Amino acid sequence: MMKRQSLKWLFIFSLFSIWVAGCKKDDTNYNPLAPTAISFNNPEGVTNAEITSGSLKIREINSGRESVISTFSQGKMSADLTPGSYEFSFTGAIKYDKDGSSLTAHVKAFKDQVVIREATEAAVALDLFLVNASEGFVIQEIFFTGTRTPEDKTYNGDKYIIIHNNSDKVLYADSLIVAESHFLTTTKRDYTPDVMKDAFTSSSIYMIPGNGKTYPIEPGASFTIAENAINHLEFNSNSMDLSNAKFEVDLIPTLNVDNPAVPNTIRVFGNGTPMHNRGFKSYVLAKLDVSLDAFKQNNLYTASYTNSAGGQTAAQVYRINNNTILDAVNLSVAAEFNWIVTAPSIDMGWSHCGAIDGDPQRYGKSVIRKVLSTGEGGRVILKDDNNSTEDFTADARASLLK
Repeated sequence: MMKRQSLKWLFIFSLFSIWVAGCKKDDTNYNPLAPTAISFNNPEGVTNAEITSGSLKIREINSGRESVISTFSQGKMSADLTPGSYEFSFTGAIKYDKDGSSLTAHVKAFKDQVVIREATEAAVALDLFLVNASEGFVIQEIFFTGTRTPEDKTYNGDKYIIIHNNSDKVLYADSLIVAESHFLTTTKRDYTPDVMKDAFTSSSIYMIPGNGKTYPIEPGASFTIAENAINHLEFNSNSMDLSNAKFEVDLIPTLNVDNPAVPNTIRVFGNGTPMHNRGFKSYVLAKLDVSLDAFKQNNLYTASYTNSAGGQTAAQVYRINNNTILDAVNLSVAAEFNWIVTAPSIDMGWSHCGAIDGDPQRYGKSVIRKVLSTGEGGRVILKDDNNSTEDFTADARASLLK
């Protein structure tokens, strides 16, 4: 009898211990914090730099929780963070010395996938970069999702990109390059060599023709590059008329419907396939600082990574130097986003159409750059902070749809 009573009390005590442990786990006040020190590395080529102002947005990637801090202590910041995977985004101003002169400039920094562990001290170093405030061509809209027919079938022939002259002077579209990323924003790999800090890696590149003064674009004006510059309404009443596009892409023969009235772009590299209709890739607009022949000769390289079987997967790709890139837009899909495939200095964010992979709600939607202001004579000035998360409206209705 005594043994049975002892076992009974042991059982009750065990249940109580489990209950207490469970309560502790579920207690919303149980919040182990990691003191995190945030430091800043000066931009390249800058000496005696001092941050004069700025704010840091910290976002926990899994929960979406955000906080903003703007308090500095000896040029550093600090935060108490719960365990998780974080994204750090800094915008500010510095004063610095360069070539014997004292200057001021806007700076930014970005770092993602920073893992903070429970109740341990952490340190995060952010690389500052100078913000280029020059005006020029920007990507206004990317329509990559395609449409659906009245019979609810996928229609992929009507994709396009719109380019906008965001300056106050006439610019020429001649020799502009549009390139699609080789890397996927939904799959992070450790590529060798790692050139992302200095260059964008592409396996699909096309260029606008011209002799340098063939295609003038007025201040505040835009032009469309269509994959097929035809009236798609003849084939799909849910689509649009792209027969008045400025240029059309040279696609593979099985997908190409040529409009002889619309100039073709020059296929620099790639097999002429359409844009990814779920937005797993990113795009840049560039102006080469060398001839096309010199670019092709000097920038082809092999990118490789170790695959799941332990072997090497490799591809021939081109690098496009970041200092020749006018604009960049990282695309992804919300549930699958893994990393941006550009240096943060050219784009430190990303935009999307659709919440999940294969989202049926994505059709007919695009990413559209926000309007910042209207200038003299009604010239539209688009927002360009090199952050596609902030610069673009995601899941927007395609502007050329009827």
